[in-house]
Amino acid sequence: MLRKVAEEQASNSLSILAEEISQELYHGKHRSAFHGYSSEFKEYKAYQTGDNLKQVDWKLYGRTDKLFTKHFHDESNISAYFFIDLSSSMFFPRENLEKINKSIQIIAVLCKILQKQRDKFGILGISNELLWESPLSNTKGHLHEIYTQLEDLVQRESLEKISQLPIILSNKVAAIGQRKIVFILTDLLFNDQDYALFLQSLSEIKANKNSIKILHVWDQSERQQDSALGSILQYKDIETNQVLSLPIEEWNQLQVKQQSVFIDQRINPLLSKGYQYHSLCVNDSLFELIRQII
Repeated sequence: MLRKVAEEQASNSLSILAEEISQELYHGKHRSAFHGYSSEFKEYKAYQTGDNLKQVDWKLYGRTDKLFTKHFHDESNISAYFFIDLSSSMFFPRENLEKINKSIQIIAVLCKILQKQRDKFGILGISNELLWESPLSNTKGHLHEIYTQLEDLVQRESLEKISQLPIILSNKVAAIGQRKIVFILTDLLFNDQDYALFLQSLSEIKANKNSIKILHVWDQSERQQDSALGSILQYKDIETNQVLSLPIEEWNQLQVKQQSVFIDQRINPLLSKGYQYHSLCVNDSLFELIRQII
């Protein structure tokens, strides 16, 4: 009974946060944050008496001296999938779990926005296996279940869990179908082989006329440490358990070099293929992070 009450309180907390941020984002907005495929042009038809003059292509009339109306495909709602990386590196830093906390908050807010638009959403949580998969839906009950499951994800044991996101994403390409928005929340810390599979899966998803948004989450402390001159940093890779001891100045210099390599080998391939890439420093406010995405 006490656990159920605690889960409901946690879910309510995430619900309140998502409601507050979505309301703030929507203040003064009259257009949807995400758009479906309703604006796709279908065909021209010769104008007939009684047709809506707003549909007349006046530029075409100027060239041809004939009246034609523009017609579009019927409006369709959005369906969105969220893939969230739950490997050990996403639970860094261990002191405040900022990467995973901000990631679930981002998903909660985006799901709230989609639910307000009556659009469907589903989530897949992935560590070294598929931990949780929710169906596509847009009901309030579904949203509440999403909040509960997201809060539960933070409590899961994450030590020594290497990301299987590329493999599971590859297995889900056919199930995603067509004309979806696919959000992928990850720190992109994959080995070369898995990253190649990740890129291949993205290509196949895009080929099915889906929109892909890569939400790359990272913490400032992963790139630079502030400390007194001469201090020693012990760094433990939480996916391999390897421990390194380095002077902080040396560690920071090493991170600068590694970041350059990371950009070249992980980020640039995404940009070159035209995927929507968002670099999200989790030390920024949740409101600012959401604004970057929408």
